[in-house]
Amino acid sequence: MIIDDEAEILELLRHVLQEAGYEVMTGRDVTDLYEIEKDPPDLLLVDNWLEGKTGHDICYHLKTTPKTSDIPVLLISATPNLARTAESCLADDFIAKPFEITELLEKIKSNLS
Repeated sequence: MIIDDEAEILELLRHVLQEAGYEVMTGRDVTDLYEIEKDPPDLLLVDNWLEGKTGHDICYHLKTTPKTSDIPVLLISATPNLARTAESCLADDFIAKPFEITELLEKIKSNLS
């Protein structure tokens, strides 16, 4: 599942991941958090800057909730010090924008293994 409030980024990520053979669900805001808790995805790719809540907050919530704590969460952002942000919210990994498609696919594959 991908959550990003930028439509262009969301479409790019959806296209790339579908071409790589992944089934992709998308969301644009924090209301999609409820869907995650009802039907947990295999992996969550979440932008750190969303309207209403940060990816950091979403990640921390998921990682500290027993039903969702095992979902691999990757933060994606142009946020300075993204590594520190990812570590503080217990994210499994992070992808700094701008990113290379090969790096994105490698990190997703690695975190799904």
